[in-house]
Amino acid sequence: MSFLPAAMMGASDLGRARSPTAARRARSVPCLTKTPAHHALAWLPLAPVGPPSHPTLAGTAAHLSLPSGRRYTGLAALALMGTLDRLPRPEATIGWCMGRQVGGFQGRPGKDEDTCYSFWIGASLALLGVPKMIHVNALCTFCNSCQFAVGGISKHAGAYPDVLHTHYAICGLALTGQPGLQPIDVRLGITARAAARHAPSCVECGDESAGTKCSLA
Repeated sequence: MSFLPAAMMGASDLGRARSPTAARRARSVPCLTKTPAHHALAWLPLAPVGPPSHPTLAGTAAHLSLPSGRRYTGLAALALMGTLDRLPRPEATIGWCMGRQVGGFQGRPGKDEDTCYSFWIGASLALLGVPKMIHVNALCTFCNSCQFAVGGISKHAGAYPDVLHTHYAICGLALTGQPGLQPIDVRLGITARAAARHAPSCVECGDESAGTKCSLA
């Protein structure tokens, strides 16, 4: 498939647009491996049992209606902490994600398909180890229908494009291996190249050279 030049520029350059100040702040982020995983897991929306103020239980109606963005961030957090294997009933999450493809992906049952969920759902499936379950031709057809005449991608056909939907549509398509698109680090939602370039140093570990290995592995 092909994209308009403006969209292709977004695919390669979005990860670069970062100020020196933001880069310095990123380098000062404490090492993620120092986070007490058992405390963090209790507050994730995918946790099997949460605190009374956040009682989202895997497999319940509340869990199955969880918006796709929150579902992805929970999975990505587990992956970043190296605890994705603690996800209860991963097959149920995979089934829920696959049920969201109606051409493009919808965020929740009964919602319209939306290009940004090309990433939120596609990356969730990739994190769960089953990216090939995506119906690639249907997803490409939907995203192509959302391209704008002068560049960019909208949330659905007939809407105006914006940076968010252009970025996440392209990220989602990159996950399917479309030619000309950079590989994506699914845990961070940016290109693997940008992730390697801007990975925070492990300040608390005292290892300035092992940021990628320690914080993002």
